[in-house]
Amino acid sequence: MTAIISQYMRRQVVAYELGISRHTLARMVKADSSFPRFFEITPGIAVIARADFDHWLRAKRLASIAAPY
Repeated sequence: MTAIISQYMRRQVVAYELGISRHTLARMVKADSSFPRFFEITPGIAVIARADFDHWLRAKRLASIAAPY
């Protein structure tokens, strides 16, 4: 069986991948201006592009590696 990877991610999937709750994700999105913005594809269904999320996560990882202890 192969996994299907969507181009877009809903809030619950983003929260799951980060290991946080949807409420924590909402606070993080509000506080972090660099986080990719969700957009509505239909009323009540908001998504972000997986590529944007992956890019943001990679940038956060690289910043943490480069940061002095």
